[in-house]
Amino acid sequence: MTGTLLAISAAYVVLSLVVLSMGLTSRFAWWVKAGAIVVSSVFFIEVFFATKGLLGWPGTGALPAKFQLLWTRVVEPDPKLGSRGAIYLWVEEVDANNVPSGLPRSYRLPYSLKLADRTLKARDEIMAGHPQEGLSEDLVEGEQQTAPAQQANLQPDGGAVSTGGKVELDVPMEAIPRVEFRPMSNPLLPPKP
Repeated sequence: MTGTLLAISAAYVVLSLVVLSMGLTSRFAWWVKAGAIVVSSVFFIEVFFATKGLLGWPGTGALPAKFQLLWTRVVEPDPKLGSRGAIYLWVEEVDANNVPSGLPRSYRLPYSLKLADRTLKARDEIMAGHPQEGLSEDLVEGEQQTAPAQQANLQPDGGAVSTGGKVELDVPMEAIPRVEFRPMSNPLLPPKP
C-alpha cells in the first residue's frame, strides 16, 4: 500500500511540475498562470483524501451483497462528547460458490440500535466458533458520508466532533444499510464423478 501511495503522489508531483513549467514559460496572462498553480495545489489535497482508503481507513461505501463476517466493533453514541457512534465490520466478500475472496476489508456503518444488536449477536457466534455470513442490500447512492470535509470531522472512534450544539442520534432509516447475519453456508463443490 505504501508503494502505491508513493507512486500516486510522485505521479501528481511530476505531472504538476511539467504543466507548471510549460505554463510559466508561456505567454498567458499572470492571473492564468496563478490560477493553474492554485488548481494544481488543490489536487494535492484531493489526492490526500482520495488515497485515505489505501492506508487502512474503514470504507464508507456499500457493503458486498454477500460476505463472511470476520469481526465487529460497535461504538456507542455519546452525546456528551458529540460522538454519533458507529459500527465497524471487518468482512471478506464471498463469491457465487460461497468461497471467501481472501481479501478482508473494513467498513464503517452509521450507528443504529437494531444493527448494533444484530452485529453483537453475530460477533458472539463468531466467538463461539460459528462463522457468520452477512447479506447486505445496497444503499441509495450518495446517502453515506464520503466527502473529505465530512470525514475530517471524525474522531478516532468514528464519531463526529462536537460542534457545541445538540447531537442528533436519530439516523434516517434509509441511511442505515439492511444487513442480516446467519451461519456461514458451506462452499459449493463441483459434482464428483
